[in-house]
Amino acid sequence: MFDLFFPGRKELETLLQRVSENPLLAVLLMINPLEAFRLLNIVPQFFTEFLLPSSGEDAPLVEALLQALRAGRTTLDQPQVIITPPPAPEPVAAPAEAPATTAANTTTPALALTIAKPALQRALQVYAKSNFQGKEFVFPAQSWMDVTTRGDTVTLELEERRARIVARLQGSIAFKLGGRQFDMKAQNASFPIEVNVLAALRVDPQSQLFVQVTEGAVNIGRTPLPNRIAKDLVANLTETIGNIPLVQLPTSFEIPGDPPAELALRLRPITITSDGLALEFDL
Repeated sequence: MFDLFFPGRKELETLLQRVSENPLLAVLLMINPLEAFRLLNIVPQFFTEFLLPSSGEDAPLVEALLQALRAGRTTLDQPQVIITPPPAPEPVAAPAEAPATTAANTTTPALALTIAKPALQRALQVYAKSNFQGKEFVFPAQSWMDVTTRGDTVTLELEERRARIVARLQGSIAFKLGGRQFDMKAQNASFPIEVNVLAALRVDPQSQLFVQVTEGAVNIGRTPLPNRIAKDLVANLTETIGNIPLVQLPTSFEIPGDPPAELALRLRPITITSDGLALEFDL
């Protein structure tokens, strides 16, 4: 039994080590610390007025966490799902939708291009390196605890007629007790977060191809978050990776001559496959 009335660093480090071994325990500690302490057979004697559970909307998640932890698991069976509103429109030069389709066109295109999935992933890596990787989002979880997430990678998952943006982050917790802060990151007590959101392809007036977060269900992997933090994180991610530029599309091609002729191109609906994007243009 720990004496937690005036916890020293050694006692806290022991507690944090237990939490660091299982990310689900870290999540339970964010939502309902009293249940987490009971599960660890610890009777907290400090700041009990602060150890209050989050709002009732997290009650079903607490029950799922307790069942998983008692079974010795480190992930849940199903991802956490957050329903999101549509992203706010761009104030200037909002991208225009280029709907994905697999419907056959009866005429032969004037120009056909394929952008393979590795090339798309490379474009996302370049974007993420400057705009997402290492970026921190801090969320006060309780009056005695802060949660920090740090951006890691952004990838694009492609299926037939569908695209998803997958953002991976690392989360950590910092305790604030008696005016002192004890950072779980020093104990390697981080936990993975994976956010999976439906995306659409857009082409802006300058013929830049974007991948854009769309309205719908967002999956937060099998390491969930308290509902309020999850919603805040999704909102922050939507703002950060809401529109990711991929490539500059061709708008014309030149026919040699004296003088040379320039033929304008018109993009057909974009076809999404598991291997990449198929782009076809008419004159």
